[in-house]
Amino acid sequence: MFAWIAENALTLIVIFILLALCGLAVYVLIKDKKNAKGGCTGNCATCGMGCSHSYKTK
Repeated sequence: MFAWIAENALTLIVIFILLALCGLAVYVLIKDKKNAKGGCTGNCATCGMGCSHSYKTK
């Protein structure tokens, strides 16, 4: 078992790094969605998503 881990250490490190990056990407997407970043721009005339937001223009 330890010999297999030692032989494949570089591959395992790359896999763990890729999993961490994917996890970070999912975390950022969830955080941005929770904070209402991205997605709806408030321009309902060009949106096409059918949302019912009423934004005030400044």
